[in-house]
Amino acid sequence: MSSAIVTAVHDSSAPGAQRFTLPKFGMLVFLASEAMLFAGLIGGYIVLRLAQGPGNWPPPGAPEIGVKIPPTFLNWVMIINTVILLTSSLTYHWGETRMRKGGSGLLGYGLTALFGAIFLGVQAWEWLHLKHEGMWFDTYGTYGSCFFTMTGFHGAHVFLGLLAILLVTWRAILRQMQLFSGQAPTGSHTCEELTGYYWHFVDVVWIFLYSILYVL
Repeated sequence: MSSAIVTAVHDSSAPGAQRFTLPKFGMLVFLASEAMLFAGLIGGYIVLRLAQGPGNWPPPGAPEIGVKIPPTFLNWVMIINTVILLTSSLTYHWGETRMRKGGSGLLGYGLTALFGAIFLGVQAWEWLHLKHEGMWFDTYGTYGSCFFTMTGFHGAHVFLGLLAILLVTWRAILRQMQLFSGQAPTGSHTCEELTGYYWHFVDVVWIFLYSILYVL
């Protein structure tokens, strides 16, 4: 039985081989562990925030990052930045769809890389803006340390995902060159699929982080 399972995993012609492979399973296990890490961060944040008591979050004098009515300039910047990151999931999916239909997917992957870079750039700008306002890791107690730790941890994941997307974009360029020369693109799409899992995961995590840091 074990030999049959191994054959099904490695044989691309086996039924279900496109749905389950060892690399995909490994990525899902990795993402599950990452989800637990983020869940721990979010849970710790909620406990620390509740421990401060009503009216003490944010601390007196700390820059206000929460969404206000009407929204502040910083609110609008982060709302737009969130839309940009979520849109990058759509462009990545579009690139994958084009690739599976025999195209290169270059435009979709290229736009995803661009949106990811913009998100990181805006996140860096927000950090510098808040530091200029006097908020940093070591100021305002757990309010500052929690915010920068959580957004920084997520930003590091976005950066790693962006590196993977740049590799995917380069592979798309090579496929586009094959199409220009009249050849059909060849090769496995595993790299693109695994990167897509990771990128969509990072985007979903940001929805939770944005909700608890900026909205609630």
